[in-house]
Amino acid sequence: MFGAWTPFVALAGTLLPLLWIQRWITRHLQELSLRWVGDPDVALFVYFVLVLPGVVLHELSHWLMAKLLGVRVSRLAIGPVRKGRSQRVSLGSVQVGKVDPVRASLIGLAPMLGATAVILLIGNLVLGVDELALALAGGAHQLAQRVEMLVQVPDFWLWLYLIFSVSNAMLPSESDMSAIRPVLIFLGIAGAAFLFLGGVPAISPEVVDLAEAVAGYLASAFGLTLAADVVFAAIIGLGIWITRQVQGW
Repeated sequence: MFGAWTPFVALAGTLLPLLWIQRWITRHLQELSLRWVGDPDVALFVYFVLVLPGVVLHELSHWLMAKLLGVRVSRLAIGPVRKGRSQRVSLGSVQVGKVDPVRASLIGLAPMLGATAVILLIGNLVLGVDELALALAGGAHQLAQRVEMLVQVPDFWLWLYLIFSVSNAMLPSESDMSAIRPVLIFLGIAGAAFLFLGGVPAISPEVVDLAEAVAGYLASAFGLTLAADVVFAAIIGLGIWITRQVQGW
């Protein structure tokens, strides 16, 4: 039905619910930590430990991209910090030198690129999710068999936790978006002006194939991430319900 647009439809169909569920998980995981320990600072530290692998990958991705682009890095920090009067929480940071908007945008997007690569590697090389997609086309029986085999993969829950941790730190932070936003605005204005003045350009098949491949890879990573998040969201929701019943509120 969608033809060449299928990868882009799949990308949008996974990204939007992923954004929602990750915000839900962040909020309720902190609530669950606070209910368990009762102290906001200790609860923040517990939350930090739970997502530590993702935080490390996030900040190292910034650092590595900056180094590859020849940008000076003055400090890399890992650890929960409350900033400013709003007490906004930062789980890690990388301070880079002054740089042009294009390189700043690439540095800001680095965690998403790194996390996508890690998630796809775990999904395809360890969990065999590509075979799960083939089983999906074979009907419910084959799918059930493949899911059963998937759960029996050695250290399955550890790998699923790594996907969960990495994915919940993959999206650009507020500071990352401040670097990316000017480039996106410029590209949007430039693209609109080009279309207005020159009409819709002919796009080569090679460019279309590359765009479809990128969208397909991102959709696969986001879909796997969404599946892992649903599992952990159910666990978090159950934990909150149990603690509410025990605590009486």
